[in-house]
Amino acid sequence: MMKTFTAFRPAIPDGTHNGDQMNPPDQPQYEGVVFTDGTCAIRWMTACRSTSIFASYAEMFRIHGHPDYGTRIVWGA
Repeated sequence: MMKTFTAFRPAIPDGTHNGDQMNPPDQPQYEGVVFTDGTCAIRWMTACRSTSIFASYAEMFRIHGHPDYGTRIVWGA
């Protein structure tokens, strides 16, 4: 079964990103999907949008999880 998620980053440190690279803390930074075969794709919701594909959710989260940014994943229904 395919699963969707939205990522929020409420604590991005000052000076590490500009306005093209991040949204305000209460807005999503990226959305994603985990396909039934485990492949994961994310779509950045920032001003400079892009899409990336990873072999798995775990691989994506190792790169973009950033616990130091307070990353919070909200899974879809």
